[in-house]
Amino acid sequence: MPSLKCLKKNLVGLCLGLLQSMNLWSASERPNILFIMSDDHTSQAWGCYGSRFAPAFQTPHIDRLAKEGALLRNCFVTNSICVPSRASILTGQYSHINGVKTLADALDPQKKHLAHYLQEAGYQTALVGKWHLKSQPTGFDYWNIIKGQGRYHEPRMFEGDLAQPQIVEGSYSTDLFTEKALAWLSTRTDDQPFAMFLHYKSTHEPWQYPPRHKDLFDGVIFDEPETLMGQTGPKNSRIPGWPLEILTERMVRSSDHGGEALVPSQEDPQTKRRETYQKLIRDYLRCATTIDENIGIILKYLDTNNLSDKTMVVYTSDQGYFLGEHNYFDKRFMLEESMRMPFVARLPHRIPAGVKVDPMILNVDFAPMLLDYAGQATPASMQGESFRSYLERPGQEAGRTSIYYRYWENSPRRPAHYGVRTQTAKLIYYDGLVTESEAHKWEFYDLQEDPQETRNVYDRTHNARLMRQMKHHLRQWRSNLGDVSQKF
Repeated sequence: MPSLKCLKKNLVGLCLGLLQSMNLWSASERPNILFIMSDDHTSQAWGCYGSRFAPAFQTPHIDRLAKEGALLRNCFVTNSICVPSRASILTGQYSHINGVKTLADALDPQKKHLAHYLQEAGYQTALVGKWHLKSQPTGFDYWNIIKGQGRYHEPRMFEGDLAQPQIVEGSYSTDLFTEKALAWLSTRTDDQPFAMFLHYKSTHEPWQYPPRHKDLFDGVIFDEPETLMGQTGPKNSRIPGWPLEILTERMVRSSDHGGEALVPSQEDPQTKRRETYQKLIRDYLRCATTIDENIGIILKYLDTNNLSDKTMVVYTSDQGYFLGEHNYFDKRFMLEESMRMPFVARLPHRIPAGVKVDPMILNVDFAPMLLDYAGQATPASMQGESFRSYLERPGQEAGRTSIYYRYWENSPRRPAHYGVRTQTAKLIYYDGLVTESEAHKWEFYDLQEDPQETRNVYDRTHNARLMRQMKHHLRQWRSNLGDVSQKF
């Protein structure tokens, strides 16, 4: 039988080993932060999310981040449109609180956000690429951005001065943004941690890819989603939706999309829809391939400069996107393809490799999580919450039981709406349908029986108790968030 002294020695050794394996960060050893975000790069086009476009299309470098870090299985946007989502990511606030509800809104330059808090915590902060929040960036020691959507080819970039554009002849936005970001990383000081925000324009319409990929996927016929053909939108949907036929008109009218116009082989509507879909996917994936290539360049830079173990790398998109599902393209709607956000994060020795995170995470949670890793508490102004514990100790907590969504813009095809989602069901209310009866403003989806949301069963559901419960969730969310306005 081992002696008491021996047992104590072994116990001390075990504790020291556990502490070493945890590699705890001290205040002076906080990780660098590299937050990479694209535009509309939906999870259907990420290999690590089981892309239906494999094996022709692959994302090895994005998949590497997922393999060496964590992947969020249930990450959602609170308002699926570019400008509002970016504002919510930075501020940790819902749209009605940060004041950025629609594409026309600007982020108040005086509003304190994530970058300001990181500066106060001693981080060197930088922003490169697509800002899209109208106002001049604040909170960044260095910024070099495009205005609005900018251009794919030879983008006009503004380095610290919105009045002085710079153009690099022959450049392509994704490649150029990476070059600018790495140039800043190479000149920063080594005595402070950095927080780099690298925002790509890709994969936003009109999907203009670099010349090197003009022949990529030629001859490939990509799988169609089950809901591509037939009616547009879910059965019994309350809205007209945003069908591929709108994209067909755009593609036929000009060569902006992918650099060449669509020439349908037949006038048959179903043939035109299928050919539009195939061109959409080819052009889109050529842009997505370029993103993955550049993430590979960035990871190689971190490896070469011994920064990989010291840097938290996040890659995400500002929202999801329809790639032919329901015969839709674009985003905005509270359906899964639109509101789901892909998200991977890697931080060696802190986030276990290959983690899959199941609790529901929101884009308003990103800022609190990053501040948590920077050693800072979540500011009282932020409505999100850190999910660091989910990344480091998956399976330990159940998380939210429901989430709230609100899309504020209003038009006949894409009316304003809000709703609530649980793990098993979704309830949507179209407040923008002002001329419809109250009953015709609701949609309900059973996510267990119908995960692809092929039919709205609000009128036919026999579970009155569940419906009351969902409406209670919705009222509770709106009350707790102070979102009581009916205006859109």
